Amino acid sequence: MRKEDIQTIIKESTADYTEVFAHHEDLKLTRFAQSQIHQNISQDKKQLTIVVYKDKKKGSATTTDLSYSSMKKALEKALQASELQEPDPDFNDLPCPSEKAKNTEGFSKNTAGCSAEKRAEGVKLIRKIGNREGFDGYGTFSTQADRFISANSEGIFSEWETSQAYIKILYMDPKTGGEGFAQDVTVDVDDLNIEQVAERSSGKCAATRERKTLKPGEYTVILEPLAVCDLLGYLGFIGFNGLACHEGRSYFSGKIGEKVMSEDITLIDDPWDEHGLPQPYDGEGIRKEPIPLVEKGIYKHYVYDHYLARKEGKKTTGHALPPDFRSFGSMPMHLRMEPGNKSREELLESVDRGVLVTRFHYVGVIHPQKTIITGLTRDGTFWIENGKIKHALKNLRFTQSIIESFNRVQGIGNWLERMPFRLGAPQAPALLIDGFNITGVSEME
Repeated sequence: MRKEDIQTIIKESTADYTEVFAHHEDLKLTRFAQSQIHQNISQDKKQLTIVVYKDKKKGSATTTDLSYSSMKKALEKALQASELQEPDPDFNDLPCPSEKAKNTEGFSKNTAGCSAEKRAEGVKLIRKIGNREGFDGYGTFSTQADRFISANSEGIFSEWETSQAYIKILYMDPKTGGEGFAQDVTVDVDDLNIEQVAERSSGKCAATRERKTLKPGEYTVILEPLAVCDLLGYLGFIGFNGLACHEGRSYFSGKIGEKVMSEDITLIDDPWDEHGLPQPYDGEGIRKEPIPLVEKGIYKHYVYDHYLARKEGKKTTGHALPPDFRSFGSMPMHLRMEPGNKSREELLESVDRGVLVTRFHYVGVIHPQKTIITGLTRDGTFWIENGKIKHALKNLRFTQSIIESFNRVQGIGNWLERMPFRLGAPQAPALLIDGFNITGVSEME
């Protein structure tokens, strides 16, 4: 990705406005099963997209060959494509340069240069911890470095790098079918505490050796942080999405200033948070900044890109996606729910009878405007009685409104965990929720 070639392509374009977005992904992944490495992957992927606007007609083309000659052909295809489109009366222009982004420290040379041998040492430790209880370890250990360039004919040329190291561990007991999951993601691979993640996974597995069935109904639940991260990710997609809000498809449409959640909940989209895989720029090359979405239960803001901002007479919030994904709208990729003051033990002690959920699986959206989703619990679901975990449960199906859940919060954990989700990493505490709708027992064991 030569800076000079991209600048030349933009100058040579005959369109009224031209935009270029380039992404170089360097992914290394070690996959293991039954505590044995069975696959090492190295993927070096490059992609460049050119978007042009001529007489308000939009055309685009993508190439994986980043030579100048290939970029030139992509530009020609984008111009040809624009001639076949209808004018977009809502298109005005492309954004102009913003302030230089804050140094988000989202890139680590340690991660970019991590060797297969280092990942193998991590798997060796996972195997050692699993062997103590006779558990088989399954999962992946990956390291990824990304380089981005977003440039346009209005003078933007933003260039940045990010990295992430991700470990996920599922222990399974071959004798009983028990299973336990834990994971972590960091910018710097040296910050991954693999031993701690493995111990959490092993503890869950040991506690799920005997599982019982639970009847459908409304239950008090403790959702551990990974389950809450899932809820945040989907709420960002169907709720705070600028396009959905603008078109009246979001629960939040027309509700700015209203109470929408428990007053104990505050949600921030914070691209500068070093624990949430920070990003300095959005897909249009605009500087990203923290933005409050919900403050003590009061809805404050949704997010949008330059195109939607111009339609609404506003300034972009810096939430444009890369060109290939903009049809989905604009989404907060660094959601953080502020922690509360309850320890794990205190949350458990608050429950007379209820369910503890480690994480969700196969989540799908049923009613976007009502934020109703459905899915399964997985890898550690437990029955709580008199403030203590009594036994494990077979995995459950749930159907629940995210907004209703966030209005029924009775306690919030004092620690955060993060989970990779699309282009960011939401962070969340555990939540104690009254009245969570369990609709059945999963047959997928």
